[in-house]
Parts: sequence; C-alpha cells; structure tokens
Amino acid sequence: MTLLILVIAATSFALTSVIRKLAIKNNHLDIPNERSSHTSPTPRGAGLAIVATFVFGLIALFVDDKISGRVLLTLTAPGLIVALIGRLDDLGRVTSAKWRLIGHFVSATLAVWLAGGLPALPLTESIIDFGVAGDIAAVIYLVWMLNLFNFMDGIDLITGTQTLTTCVAAAVLLRVITDSDLWMVVAVLAAAVFGFIYFNLPPAKIFLGDVGSGFIGFTIGAISLVVAKDEPLVAWAMIILLGVFVTDSTVTLLQRLFARERVYIAHRTHAYQHLSKRINSHLPVSLGVGAINLFFLLPIAWLVADSRLLPITGLIVAYFSLLVVAIVLGAGKKFN
Repeated sequence: MTLLILVIAATSFALTSVIRKLAIKNNHLDIPNERSSHTSPTPRGAGLAIVATFVFGLIALFVDDKISGRVLLTLTAPGLIVALIGRLDDLGRVTSAKWRLIGHFVSATLAVWLAGGLPALPLTESIIDFGVAGDIAAVIYLVWMLNLFNFMDGIDLITGTQTLTTCVAAAVLLRVITDSDLWMVVAVLAAAVFGFIYFNLPPAKIFLGDVGSGFIGFTIGAISLVVAKDEPLVAWAMIILLGVFVTDSTVTLLQRLFARERVYIAHRTHAYQHLSKRINSHLPVSLGVGAINLFFLLPIAWLVADSRLLPITGLIVAYFSLLVVAIVLGAGKKFN
C-alpha cells in the first residue's frame, strides 16, 4: 500500500506539471476579474491529474481485492461524469448553470443508487432508518458537497489543505478504530491531491479548475456514503472534519439569498475570502483551515468515531463554533 501511495503522489505531480505546460500552450488560463482573489492569469485544469490518479488507485485496490466492484463503480462512474461536466465548464463549453445542475443531480442519483441508498444511521442514542427521504437527502448532500467545494476553491492551497487533512484524518480513523480496508480509498485520494499541492502553493502555478474542485467534493461525499454502510460513526466523523467548508459556504449562500442576490453568480464574499483580503495573504488562511481541522475538529471526530460522543453532540459542538466564526468574519456580505 505504501508503494501505491508513493506511485499515485508521484504520478499526480508529474501529470500536473504536464497539464500546466499544456494549459499555458493552449491558453487555458483563469483570467482575473473583480471577483477573483488572484491578480495574474493562471493555468487551470490540474484536477485532471487528480481524477486520473485517483481512478488508477481505485482500480489497483480492486485488482488487489481490497475493495469490491460495487465500491469501485460507485466512486468512479458518477465522479467521472462530474469531472466531465467540470472540464467542459472550464473550457467554456457548458455555460448554463441549469444544465450543470441537472448533470450534478444525475451523477448524485447514480452514486446513491450504486451505493444502495442511505443506510440507517446512529445520530442520537438510537439508529434511525430515514428510508426514501434519506436517499433524497443523500442526493442533495452530494450535489451540495460538489458545489460547496467549487465555492470554497477561491484562494491558493485552501482546497488542497482541506482535502488532505480530511482524508488523512479519515484514513487514520478507519485504520485505527475500525477494521475497514476503506482507509485505503481515502489514502489514495489524499495521495492524488498531495501530488498537486506543490503547484498550488502561493502564488499558485496552476488551479484545480471545476474539473478538480467539483470532483473532489463529490468524491469525498460519495466516500462518506460508502463508509456509512459499515462504519457510520466514521462517516459522521468525516462530515465533522468538513465543518469549515460546510459552514462557510452555507452561511454565505443563506446571506446572499436573504439579500436577494443571484447566488449562481461568481462572487468573493466567503468568510475565508474576507479574512484573506484583510491580511492580504492566502497562505495563513489556508494553513489556518488545516490547523482547525487537525486541532479542533479531529479530536471531536475521533470521539464520535470511537463511540465516546454522540454524533449529534459532535456535530453541534463543531458546527456551532464554526458558524459563529463564519458570521463574525462576514460570510455572505460584500466588502466595505
């Protein structure tokens, strides 16, 4: 497994370098505008390297009999559709928000169906079977995960930091607390993202693009759905670890809805964007997200995964604190 992780990280690094050169050659650049957090044209599309290496890693795990064919299909087929939509969007070939959203819902529905639906989950002291309503909620959850990663991928290194810390923490929880081989799946995603991170250090040499941010968000959501089948407490732990992204994007969306703004239009009003603007730097904000994940959210997630804390209690403790921070930082409000 160690060799596979090293191969994936190295391949991701090499592919990202090639994609960057091709993007520059073909003028596939992200041009700054009034809503951008960067100031110079930057290549995009590095997410292609993450998609390719993650799928390769899952195939290797399947061949080695570490994951089932159902898990392989659940985590690749819908995700590849999401990646295709994102890539077409990056190239300017799918400009309609309506058609993108339809594609996202189709992909999410396929993933939930392949996963066998949302299983019964422990939330309080009892296990709740949500039935069809749970399946519908799971579809909405995957679509929201996809889009919130797109929303939050607005400054250098932030998505890489969020993904790497979440996946490494989830892999440790699955490896140490449970007997599940699914730790290898999140380790593979972490390795694929790790190979890209060097190129996204401020100032970024290349961006993920929608092909990457959407795919990562959707895939983390799909992995948590797969994990929920056998290790539901770890699935809750993963959602806790995603707290920074979930709270910032949710508060921002609600604030903009209340202000009657067109929420599908690009903007720069997330809490993390307000903070990076105030200190005029991306790196401290992105590293701060990693620190919150490891030193605040991970201990809570660990207690939940280890049955020492009810999932509902862990979610309230983690999310309430982060909601307050997002509101204080002005999530969803325009810059003065």
